[in-house]
Amino acid sequence: MIHALPGTGADHRMFPEPWGTLPGFRAHDWVTTPGIRSIRQLAEAMIKSYVIADGDVLVGCSLGGMVAGEITKLRRIPRLFLVGSAVNKEEMNPWVAKLHPLADKVPMEWLKRSAGKLPGEAATMLADADPDFVRRMITAIFQWEGLGETPTQVFRIHGRRDRMIPAPKNCDLLLGGGHLIALTHATECARFVERHLQ
Repeated sequence: MIHALPGTGADHRMFPEPWGTLPGFRAHDWVTTPGIRSIRQLAEAMIKSYVIADGDVLVGCSLGGMVAGEITKLRRIPRLFLVGSAVNKEEMNPWVAKLHPLADKVPMEWLKRSAGKLPGEAATMLADADPDFVRRMITAIFQWEGLGETPTQVFRIHGRRDRMIPAPKNCDLLLGGGHLIALTHATECARFVERHLQ
């Protein structure tokens, strides 16, 4: 089974076709229970809700990659594909890091209304996002201990114009997009994953 976890404020729509053509591919929505306040708690909730088991493969975008990384500490995961994601909070844009303490003061309803006026699936997903969950996860990202040493084989797919999480030096696939490459470059990302499943 391939479990795909979206970014903050996104859902299963982060993975349009041809993602669904991968064998055993399942794109998930977040478990947004109010008590979830850390990356570890979210990882545990996703494991339970979506029955993520030893031997499964994980694909994670942005926050989803961090949660997937945490899942590798709880399950034996052979392969992890990080799509526009980070292995620790230090990889986040320094400006985002400086602003994250203000997460509780961000006018999320205004952001959602504004995003809803923009074209595209990304704007629709943000408009539908749970603002309390988004705020909690922004805080959680900067409290996360990081992936650390892992026996899991980690592949990194990134956009060279990603301003949220700048492209790391050790990318396995560097594409010409920004932070939402799982959505904007779905074919290239899905085909890379397909080639590295064995």
